[in-house]
Amino acid sequence: MAYNIGINDFVSKFQGGGARPNLYMVTLNFPAGVAAGGDAIKNSYLCKAASLPQSSIGQVLVPFMGRQIKVAGDKEFDPWTVTMINDTDFSARTAFERWLNLINTHVANTGVANPNQYYADLKVEQLDRQGEIIYTYDMRSCFPTEVSEVTLGYSNNDEVEEFTVTFAVNYWTSNSTDGDSGGLTGTIPGAAGDLGGVLA
Repeated sequence: MAYNIGINDFVSKFQGGGARPNLYMVTLNFPAGVAAGGDAIKNSYLCKAASLPQSSIGQVLVPFMGRQIKVAGDKEFDPWTVTMINDTDFSARTAFERWLNLINTHVANTGVANPNQYYADLKVEQLDRQGEIIYTYDMRSCFPTEVSEVTLGYSNNDEVEEFTVTFAVNYWTSNSTDGDSGGLTGTIPGAAGDLGGVLA
């Protein structure tokens, strides 16, 4: 069998010039108990880095006459991490610290009893070069498990502080899975203009 290996054959199959890792928008919602700094729109802009989420299927090994037969196990949803820019009002970091404190306080060692009081839904959307949404992942019933340190130092010139937040994710849905993700166009709720203007 002969294959078409010409450049034009490749270009005809390469849709939209490829998805770009720097064209995305993250929506970080916060539970009701986190008031200060829980600004989803602002935090979308302060989210320097994220990822499209990962999931995996475990495997069950069934022994049979000296062989290990593999059958599908249970689905697991891996932790999801974002990198946040820290501006001078510390609004994002304050919000995440309050979220962790809602789950378990620093001094009293108490916290909310109902998981629904500290769960929140998160979203990451892949954009095209016109700022249109081409793919959506909705991560459901999430909460932070770690807010990283911020390294300080006299020699850290020409830098802006940043930190990472790691979330536990109960499950996610996307355009290709069961759920209500979707919609190929959109704007940032409450923001002036469209996404193309933001990214220009």
